[in-house]
Amino acid sequence: MKLGPELVEEELREIFEALGCKAEIQKVKAVEVQSALKVARDGGSDAVIVGGGDGTVATAATIFAGHQKPLGILPFGTFNLAARDVGMPMDWQEAAKLLVSSPVGEIDLLEVNEKLYMCLVVLGFYPSQVMSQAEYHGSWIVKSIYTLWHSLKSAATFPPLHLRLKDGESVQTYRTRLVLLANNDYEDIFGIIPRRRSLDAGYFTVYVSKHQTRLGLLKSCVTWIMGRWKQDREISVMRATELDLDVKRKRRVSVMMDGELEKIDLPFTVKLRPKALRAIVPRLAAKIPLES
Repeated sequence: MKLGPELVEEELREIFEALGCKAEIQKVKAVEVQSALKVARDGGSDAVIVGGGDGTVATAATIFAGHQKPLGILPFGTFNLAARDVGMPMDWQEAAKLLVSSPVGEIDLLEVNEKLYMCLVVLGFYPSQVMSQAEYHGSWIVKSIYTLWHSLKSAATFPPLHLRLKDGESVQTYRTRLVLLANNDYEDIFGIIPRRRSLDAGYFTVYVSKHQTRLGLLKSCVTWIMGRWKQDREISVMRATELDLDVKRKRRVSVMMDGELEKIDLPFTVKLRPKALRAIVPRLAAKIPLES
């Protein structure tokens, strides 16, 4: 976003007023986000729109879950996974216009340690790699290339996790360097950033990498971009609604949840909260199917 906050606020106000929508716009500091969202949730507005990255959206999802007031998303982050999933364009002016006219839908959320997330949970080398590097805020394309390059350099040497997944009475163990839990599932499409197949399917999908070499990881990256990564035999896939995760000989593990990085005590549980959030979902108006 090249404009300063004052110009963005002014332009947003003009967009909403031109569409006959009265909007109260607030700029808040990071430490004030939660309190501001709670006040907005309990106020008299018809909807609340949050502008920020995926971490900010996750905070809003936690606060708005189980409430009737819908949440809208303006893509002001880097990857903007949540905004992409609901069908928002990455041009924030166009996104603002869509927020006024798009339908409201009920979407699933992931719960980890009593906090809710819209998109995904990641364990393994990637969260540890990001924690050790300076944070980057800029073009998502540049960040994608940067991430891919450093992943190829560090993944094969990252100590593998001896992972234990418990789904009810079923227990599975893996030796892995990367685990991704996606809210619902991903489509087989060309591109760097995946697109969710569904927003309300009632399950999450676990992808466990069993790659042991840089060459294997490189091949997996290529199949990912080509939209054929589900054919990779070194990726195990399972679906669940609640899953206990543990790692042998570790008390804590680095985890990325919708762009937020944390060290989490082991074991921990990931749960699906079906249709927990009312959100403004432009992809519904575009008649993009929520489940194939």
